[in-house]
Amino acid sequence: MDSSALLIALLWLGAWLPVQDLAFHEFFEPTPRELRPSARLLSLAGHRVRLVGFMVRSEEPPRGGFFLCRFPIVAAEGGGGTADLPPEAAFIVVPSARGRVFPYTARPVAVEGILDLGSRADEDGQVSSIRVVLDRLSPDAAGPGQPAPSQP
Repeated sequence: MDSSALLIALLWLGAWLPVQDLAFHEFFEPTPRELRPSARLLSLAGHRVRLVGFMVRSEEPPRGGFFLCRFPIVAAEGGGGTADLPPEAAFIVVPSARGRVFPYTARPVAVEGILDLGSRADEDGQVSSIRVVLDRLSPDAAGPGQPAPSQP
């Protein structure tokens, strides 16, 4: 199955799944030698999740989505790609932004979509291991007292 067909299947299935809240601190279980994906993260693979964080501001923003972190980050790639990002950074796949850069916002963002795990390259060739295939931005994405961003 090609990546476009997989994306469409994930979105179609996601509309029928209940949403599970997921926090960045739940991504990994620290061990003395490495970070391991947590049992919770692994159990939610293929399920619809809600994740709240901040868009990464990049010198060279990826096309077709954006990186989301638990706190605001400015990534100065300078040949290092996404090496400046923390390990729990999630790539948010925005189907309606395929081939384009998704507009940056400094406000907190809440996303809902299907959690996809495993090392995969995006359309720019950047590799991510944690992705959420977006199916909506939550109404409270902007935070209390802020207007909600428009739907992608």
